[in-house]
Amino acid sequence: MTKPTIHWKTVWYHGTRTHIVNFWAVSDAQRAEIEAVADKEGYEREGEFWTPPAGPTDFFEIARLKGFEIEFGREDEDGPLNLHRLYLTDETRKRLEATPDFTLRELAGYCPVQAEGEVDGLFFYFRARGAFWRFQCGGTASGTRGPRWWHEEEFPGGTGLEAGYMSDEDAICCILKCVEAYRTADRGRFETGHPDFERTILEGWAMGALSLQRAVRRLAISGEQAIERAKAYGIPLPYLAQRELDALENASATVIGREPITGNWVELEDEDSF
Repeated sequence: MTKPTIHWKTVWYHGTRTHIVNFWAVSDAQRAEIEAVADKEGYEREGEFWTPPAGPTDFFEIARLKGFEIEFGREDEDGPLNLHRLYLTDETRKRLEATPDFTLRELAGYCPVQAEGEVDGLFFYFRARGAFWRFQCGGTASGTRGPRWWHEEEFPGGTGLEAGYMSDEDAICCILKCVEAYRTADRGRFETGHPDFERTILEGWAMGALSLQRAVRRLAISGEQAIERAKAYGIPLPYLAQRELDALENASATVIGREPITGNWVELEDEDSF
């Protein structure tokens, strides 16, 4: 016998979610019973559209205890992020939607807030935690190649922790600022032969855009030299600088990254070079 089933699909509009709810193999009495549960839990219902309460709800647990199966409709996980998931001002939403050759695939989390996508055909990654946020592009989603361009800024706040809790609005504004800078600013210092190339690479290591292994490979220097030169430039060393230095002796030609097809964490060939 078919189990009574609730099909539950979430749709978004300007950062607000609504659920489209449908029933299968459910009698009128069963439907009335589960709708009464939803009303008690604080859902606002208008036909098949149910708007959830602001706080937590025990609806799903209660529904299962009453014998209901719940099927959740999925969004396209391989496609661009549904931009209506984001709570943005009208101005920022228009800017985001009008930005050409730009795709946002994910924006989520706290401590860190993270985002990724493509800009001009290149993978980008955004990360915000503590007092700073960073945007980088030109690497790979799997981690087999490090970024070719990056930018970091301090996020204003009184505790030094605000960046890790930034809103959708703030994150998108930071990302769009960097997209514009990447497209319009002189990127010469990220190229070999530029007088500031060494300092740029060491700054990238200090902020976390590059590992020490990749920094020394790009600069063709030793780990000890990287640390000495970073100090000479006045660049603060990463917290784990000594551990990275010790690990250089056993560094391999592989990285731990996500296998593109399965999504599993595996050893992949390190393709980073300059």
